[in-house]
Amino acid sequence: MKKLALVLGGGGAKSFAHLGVIKVLQENNIPIDLLVTCSGGSIIGALIASGANIEEIKKEFYKKTRRINWFTLKLSRKGLLSQKNIQSILKHLGADIDIRDTKIPIRIMSTNLNLGELKIFKSGSLKKAVCASVAFPGIYKPVKIGDYLFVDGGVLNSIPADIGSREIGRGNVTVTINLDYILNGEINESHVFQIIHRSIYIPMISQRKEIVKKNSDIILEPFKDKNFGFKSSADILRFYSVKKMETFYQLGVEEAEEKINRIKLLLKD
Repeated sequence: MKKLALVLGGGGAKSFAHLGVIKVLQENNIPIDLLVTCSGGSIIGALIASGANIEEIKKEFYKKTRRINWFTLKLSRKGLLSQKNIQSILKHLGADIDIRDTKIPIRIMSTNLNLGELKIFKSGSLKKAVCASVAFPGIYKPVKIGDYLFVDGGVLNSIPADIGSREIGRGNVTVTINLDYILNGEINESHVFQIIHRSIYIPMISQRKEIVKKNSDIILEPFKDKNFGFKSSADILRFYSVKKMETFYQLGVEEAEEKINRIKLLLKD
């Protein structure tokens, strides 16, 4: 059987859709040979790569104390929120290890703020790499590793299908999970913040769509029926809502079940 690289794009709390996809792969006895992750996908990917099972991951995130802790303020000019909750979850579920020691090989994307280039973490502290990958500028302070400062990998490549395709090698299969909403034609021309928001995200969405299209054998889009907008963008922060996280999880399950036979067909020798 061919090898499978699973690319987990960024999306904050929407990354629970990744868990739904992985659940379906596991139920169909399809092994993941490589995880390639960015931003919120790096949290899920690191936990899965370390051997945590899906139900214990969900249980940990659904705890009331966990949901409250996501919004612990950090009084610093470097960032608004603390990453202690992320660090605690990773440690509690066995992901406080070296990247080279994970049960499933993993590549974690972050942006080197000093050099202005993408960093692919293949070794070193898994916990630190994840914190660097999710350090959205202004929300979390940059993570210092060695002599450099790192921020969210999504600044440069939030759905790194190109890295997944390259790392898994020619002749194998790259399955990419894209958590973007679709752009509809509805715009309130008098809503200045909606116009600014849309103008910022259009080039970002266009760039990553091109990367995904060129480098993926199968693209999973759990949110393909959901409209992009100023309000829906807040879904990346919904770690405080069990209902929302479970909804995102189920969307991942449904999308994977819809395309599981295509994945099986591609993986055949």
